[in-house]
Amino acid sequence: MKTKLLFACMASLLSLSSFSQKKKQQEMAVYAEKKGNDYYLVRLEQGKDIPNVYVYSNGVTKPYKNYTELKDVVMEFPGMMETNNSTKEELVSVLKKDNHFYEITSQRKDPKNFEKTIITVYEVVQGQKRIVEEYDTIFDLAGSPYKDAIFIN
Repeated sequence: MKTKLLFACMASLLSLSSFSQKKKQQEMAVYAEKKGNDYYLVRLEQGKDIPNVYVYSNGVTKPYKNYTELKDVVMEFPGMMETNNSTKEELVSVLKKDNHFYEITSQRKDPKNFEKTIITVYEVVQGQKRIVEEYDTIFDLAGSPYKDAIFIN
């Protein structure tokens, strides 16, 4: 009886604490830019119109700025708009996993068709890049060990 009561109290406390904490929605990496040794990561949170921007520096990802308007993000990262209609290979995200550092890029074969996008994963070691994996679609990447670079919880 005491055990059941203890479990009931713990369950109610856990549900209350999880309810009181604002749960962050999943984010999707949409653009990245390297400036010096830092990477600026633009990620769109589910249900939001304005992306979150982070800076990855010295192995740590931190919020960069809190933007209130999309035009402010575009003004600071004008390359973001150019990638929409580009067939060039563009940096999308970075990932540090198991003491390895990866850059993830995308390249549209047809700028008007999002589904015709090649995703490439590069391992970066001492400034040198080598291709680790290529995916024909973002959906193929979603099932890979590198999905955390694009789909961030």
